[in-house]
Amino acid sequence: MHLLLEKVEAQLFIMNKIPMIIMAAGVSSRMKDSSVPKEISQNLINQSNFRVKGFIQAGEGNEPIIFYIIKNSIKAGVKNFYIILSDNSDEFQKYLKKLEIKLSIQIKFGFQDFYGKLKPMGTADAIFQLMNQYKELMDKRFIVCNSDNLYSSRAIKLLLDEHNYNSMIAYNFDCLKFSEKRLASFSILNIKGKYLERIIEKPDMEIIKSYSKKYVSMNIFSFKGEMIYEYLKDCPISQKRGEKEIATALQNMIGENKKSMIVFPLCEHVPDLTFKEDIDKISKFLN
Repeated sequence: MHLLLEKVEAQLFIMNKIPMIIMAAGVSSRMKDSSVPKEISQNLINQSNFRVKGFIQAGEGNEPIIFYIIKNSIKAGVKNFYIILSDNSDEFQKYLKKLEIKLSIQIKFGFQDFYGKLKPMGTADAIFQLMNQYKELMDKRFIVCNSDNLYSSRAIKLLLDEHNYNSMIAYNFDCLKFSEKRLASFSILNIKGKYLERIIEKPDMEIIKSYSKKYVSMNIFSFKGEMIYEYLKDCPISQKRGEKEIATALQNMIGENKKSMIVFPLCEHVPDLTFKEDIDKISKFLN
């Protein structure tokens, strides 16, 4: 019994040392450009037009989306967070500092330089810049995710419990409450056994139709810093989007390191905040 307790305590200690990186530096172009549904309030319209998506309020508690992500992460066992922000984020920083005290967690801020452009250079660039700002991440395993997807504590814990490999959640598209059209906005996964063989960022419909069972990425991963760093650094710019995308860095990593990324298939919905109409959907999910 004593040995069992020691093992449990040791595992909790390891889990608590694994930080979560939440990417929240985007400019939310699709959110700002989307049509306004009837059920949305003027306050939420203003938020959707001027705030990053992770800072938009939802649910009866009127908390930002990032609050619910952090709460689920704490439930899974995460205590330390790195939040990637843009330079123009003073209001968001003030909120997060209060949240740090309220939830008894540690939050460190990273800032993604836009290199003089109107929007950031992508998710791979965001993590690369953060790792340069916090060198300790080179020696850590960390979880990384979006700030506009409401991941479950179950999904986060699956990644926390895997200590030997890089890992990711592979969502069964049939369990996600999205249209077929929206499938094209996700990365589709080619899985062999328990390993990721290929990840295709925003595939065209011909590629999508070639998969009988569709698993997609919702951008939640666990990486070993020392392994992923060089692939983030050398990530090429996507010709389609003009960004350095995490899917590209990941594909290059598994191309050179076979069986280095394991997948956890999961059948559950992940509320996604992309358009104004999604705000009400997430609120209903939370309520």
